[in-house]
Amino acid sequence: MTRRRSRRRRPRPLAARSAAVPALDLQESLDVGAPEAAVAADAQTATRVPQRLGGEGELHEALAQGRELEKAGHVDRAIDLFRSILSAHPDNLEASYALGTLYEKIGDHLTALEQYERAKRLDPENLDVLLNHAKALVVLGRFDLAERELKRAARLEPDRAEVYTMLGLVHFRRGLYPQADQELKRATDLDVTAAAAFHYRGEVLNQLGRVDEALTMLERAAELDPNHGRTYYVMGILLDRLHRPQEAAAMFRKARQMPG
Repeated sequence: MTRRRSRRRRPRPLAARSAAVPALDLQESLDVGAPEAAVAADAQTATRVPQRLGGEGELHEALAQGRELEKAGHVDRAIDLFRSILSAHPDNLEASYALGTLYEKIGDHLTALEQYERAKRLDPENLDVLLNHAKALVVLGRFDLAERELKRAARLEPDRAEVYTMLGLVHFRRGLYPQADQELKRATDLDVTAAAAFHYRGEVLNQLGRVDEALTMLERAAELDPNHGRTYYVMGILLDRLHRPQEAAAMFRKARQMPG
């Protein structure tokens, strides 16, 4: 009897949002809580650690330093460190995955894709790797490959809301709005706190002419993520279509004050 390979799980990504994906992104924001001075004090040590990566203790120490550099916003140093880790440990999943998120952060989506493909070879059933791999494919406009990857992810974990949010985004980018609505509704049904899914569904419903429903979705998205300017901008468009000019103007003003 063949034993089924167990799936390894990794913590959710720390990489910052990618501006190349419209509206909300599917990854969580960077936590910049680590004091910069503390990380700077370790910077020289961090660059030397890979030269003596002989055991598990040194490897774990180097990975932890890489995460701290990333959290403090030292992206270039973190990239150098994780690349050095991979030189000494080419089969390290965390280093490959971390490099993917870091290259996304600086807008090098092709190199990010290469790192996610490497991570996928190391662990083909890791859902976080599959999702980020699919996201990189979407950003690069490779929708067929992204859809295939996401359908595989859905078979592995059918109750993961992010999978259907990403599928909805793929259909949205292709202009297939009814299909996008179907996937995004499934995402919001699975996770009532999925801000990205509510936002994208609002955009899709707007394209389908279902203005009142679209506004409801975007209002929910704004409750979940009150600092995303695109949500308020689209709300302004919808309110204008509903002949509510003062409310629309207020949303446009709010959008200008927000990032994204």
